[in-house]
Amino acid sequence: MKNTCNIFIMSLIIFFVACSDNTDVDLVAERAEVIEVLDNYTQAHEERDLNLLMSCFSDDPDIIILGTDEDELWIDKVSMGESQKSAYETFDKITLSVRDRMVKMNHAGTQAWFYMKVNWYVESGGEEFSINGVRTTGVLEKQNKQWKIVQLHTSMPVVGQAVPY
Repeated sequence: MKNTCNIFIMSLIIFFVACSDNTDVDLVAERAEVIEVLDNYTQAHEERDLNLLMSCFSDDPDIIILGTDEDELWIDKVSMGESQKSAYETFDKITLSVRDRMVKMNHAGTQAWFYMKVNWYVESGGEEFSINGVRTTGVLEKQNKQWKIVQLHTSMPVVGQAVPY
C-alpha cells in the first residue's frame, strides 16, 4: 500500500512538472510589439499605405473588423483592404491623434486587447473634416511569432446620456 501511494504521488509530481509551462514570457517586450502594431496601424492610415495597414491584420479568414459607418463590417482583411483602398484614393490628407491608449495582455503573452481614442482629421476634395473621440478597441494574437489584429471595432459615442439612468 505504501508503494502504491508513493508511485501515485511521484506520478502526480511528474504530471504537474511535465504539464507546467516553464517558458518565461517577457510581457514588457510583448506589449512593446503590440504597441508597434498599433503605431503601424495609425501610420498606415496617415500615409495611406495599404500594404502597411494589411500587415497589421491576421490572414485568418475568421477575423472581424467593424467601422463606424453602418456598412463597414468586414470578416476578412481582403474586403476591408478593398474598401480602405477606395477611401484612401479620395483622401488628400489624413492625420490621426491617438490618446488614452490602454493595452492588456494575457499571462501567456499570446493575446492582447486594447482601447484607444482617436481624433481623425481628413482633407478630401478641398474640404476638411474632423471626427473626434473615435473609440477603437480590438484584439491581437501572436501568430507565427508576429502580433496581428484579429478583431477591431470603432465607434463614436453619443454625447451625454442617450437614456437617463
